[in-house]
Amino acid sequence: MSRNIGIQRLTTLKYLKNLDEAKIIRRLFTDLSTTGDLQKPDKILLDNSNLLHILSLETPEKGTVRETFFCNQLASAGHVVEYGGMKSGDFRIDRKYIIEVGGRDKDFSQIKDAENGYIAADDIESAVFRKIPLWAFGFLY
Repeated sequence: MSRNIGIQRLTTLKYLKNLDEAKIIRRLFTDLSTTGDLQKPDKILLDNSNLLHILSLETPEKGTVRETFFCNQLASAGHVVEYGGMKSGDFRIDRKYIIEVGGRDKDFSQIKDAENGYIAADDIESAVFRKIPLWAFGFLY
């Protein structure tokens, strides 16, 4: 990213930190216990899903909107949100729960080995087993 915009790496990381503190973006790391402010984030999301619609020239990807909404609601409620990486679900909450965010048909294949693994699913009305409706996380705010 720094190379593409023509500024130093540390400057880019400071800008990202400032945007995070201003609640414009959310920097996600896979392990917050070893992460400093000047390390490269593993994932960057806008802080609020409404910003996706305002700043996008086209309709934002549904998966990005879902993940942005989920992160915003959990972090606003005081939970620690870490990036889960590609193998262990989308997010780790409070260093304990693994959450995979998806649509109605999302299965448990990515979190099958996670003891505390759950799916936050869009387009469902009520919880079934370890699949929780995405809208329900809105009550945390």
